[in-house]
Amino acid sequence: MWWSGARRAPLFRRAAVAVAAATLAGVGGPSAARAQDMPAGAPGPIEIVLDASGSMNGRIGGREKMGIAKEFLLALRSGLSEEGDPPPMGLRVYGAGSHRLRRDCSDTRLLTRTSDPSEALLEDLEAVAPLGVSPLAYTLREAAADSARVYVLIADGGDNCEGDPCPVWTRAAARRGGPRLRLHVVAIGAEPDDLEGLRCLSRSSSGTFLTIDAPGEVASAAERLALIVRNEGVLDVRLSVAGEAFGAPVRMLRPLTGEVVRAFVARAARRVPAGMYTVVIETAPPDTLERVLVLPGERVEIERSDYGRLVVETAGTDGAPPVSVRATAGGPELRYGQAGQPVILRAGAYDVQVNLGDTLAIREGVQVSAGRTTRVVLGGTEPGSLRTLVPGIESPPSTRVLLYGEGRVDTLAVGVGGPVAPGSYRMVVQTLPPYFGDNVRIESGRETLVTLPETGVLGVVLVGPDGPIRGARITVREPMTGEAYGSFSSGERRLVMPATYRLEVGTAPPLTIDAVTVLPGEERIVERGGLSAVTLEAAAPERVRLELWTEDGARRLAEATGTRPVVAARPGTYLARVSRGTETVWQGRIAVAPGKTARIDWPGP
Repeated sequence: MWWSGARRAPLFRRAAVAVAAATLAGVGGPSAARAQDMPAGAPGPIEIVLDASGSMNGRIGGREKMGIAKEFLLALRSGLSEEGDPPPMGLRVYGAGSHRLRRDCSDTRLLTRTSDPSEALLEDLEAVAPLGVSPLAYTLREAAADSARVYVLIADGGDNCEGDPCPVWTRAAARRGGPRLRLHVVAIGAEPDDLEGLRCLSRSSSGTFLTIDAPGEVASAAERLALIVRNEGVLDVRLSVAGEAFGAPVRMLRPLTGEVVRAFVARAARRVPAGMYTVVIETAPPDTLERVLVLPGERVEIERSDYGRLVVETAGTDGAPPVSVRATAGGPELRYGQAGQPVILRAGAYDVQVNLGDTLAIREGVQVSAGRTTRVVLGGTEPGSLRTLVPGIESPPSTRVLLYGEGRVDTLAVGVGGPVAPGSYRMVVQTLPPYFGDNVRIESGRETLVTLPETGVLGVVLVGPDGPIRGARITVREPMTGEAYGSFSSGERRLVMPATYRLEVGTAPPLTIDAVTVLPGEERIVERGGLSAVTLEAAAPERVRLELWTEDGARRLAEATGTRPVVAARPGTYLARVSRGTETVWQGRIAVAPGKTARIDWPGP
């Protein structure tokens, strides 16, 4: 298996990659080997086979298919030339020579040869206009005799001259070298009856099959195909501590030889050669991920958030003495810096040494927690600690406590004590509404106790046809003014100041619950049942966002995220969207019946 922490994500909606020998049978199979062995970069001569039959005058999304095809071709050319001049590209068209009433089933011409100047393709493409029939099988037989090794067919349908393109191409390609001749297929607004025939063409020669069903899909489809043609994928390493992103050096190594293939700083997604890698993230300590598989045209996302900050401070000394952070039990040095400088570390225990000139101050086993800032004071004054108490509630829900002072922020939790450097702080407890405390004084070697005003616990449980629905956004408002005090998710418990509130529940359409009263020291759980739900038929290969909009797409009603997100809904018809980041990977109208779960047929990668 490839490393399970890396998530592979498609770059294009409803795109299917037809790889030779069908799908990956395993990391060591022929497909993985081909991705590793094929060099990335310039793909060599490419021939575009463009459908110019009369059906390309048709429209999708208000635009002519031919205009979309030309836009795609220009975007593909640009994507293939990001690191230099575009590769040699030829252009063969069919259906552009005579009107469809003449039924000329030999109507194909090679307008631009791969040896022609690159500007010639642009001139020839501009002049192409849809006109005739679709002699696709005959065209592919002629194209196979041309000089290209990589072909891209852009069409909106199959052959209407009684030809059978798939076996014709298979036989013609075999005469030219078989698997080394590759055909990628881009279907633009094709009818369902034509899709399988076009997909067969891509399968027959280890190519890619892409569909474009809306003008907005052109850019992502061209980007994906450019990566595939160049035998590249995208590696996106995302590192964060307490929700804040940070960069770190990343090295991609070949597993057997240790050769460094790419080295970069993890701040943005990078195009990388397809293959199997060992990925080393140079955090402290280094994070090594084995057998990370990058497939052509796919995005691999690696997310790491198990980091905390360590700040080593000194008391009774001038300046900022050197600080060494080491692995415990006499392990190697991991970071070297100066006192007062934050160091990002993976959660765990570390030994800290401070060089005070005439002495070496040592603190062993310093525990750094994920998502928090740990402060250590050496060489003088010992740190104090803070514990925030909640009266009348035995098991308070997890609630963050933020301490602001002297340009730094410490993150603690209600009910859990933690070390804090001596000083005066402003405290913010993330209750609803937030609790603020000024001039909270932390003294050296002593524990400071802060008792919150009397609070209650508020929760909302939404019950759908398959049980509780978690993750719906609950906005807490003041009933008279509508002021928002904050929000939480269904299935969670939150500390809330005693009062009466109005709750806005993120169902589709939104549900309002008035006059919810929270009393001191009591737990108020509001339950709403009898809801319907919308989810995915099968789990997505990565976290996605599911949104429900009004049927006309004018207003977003509710959303949820996850590998199998669930949105609570009431009966009706909605426009549903499944997205990854800013990319929409599925969209369609869906009818929700009373007390039922409507399941979206997830298109997969």
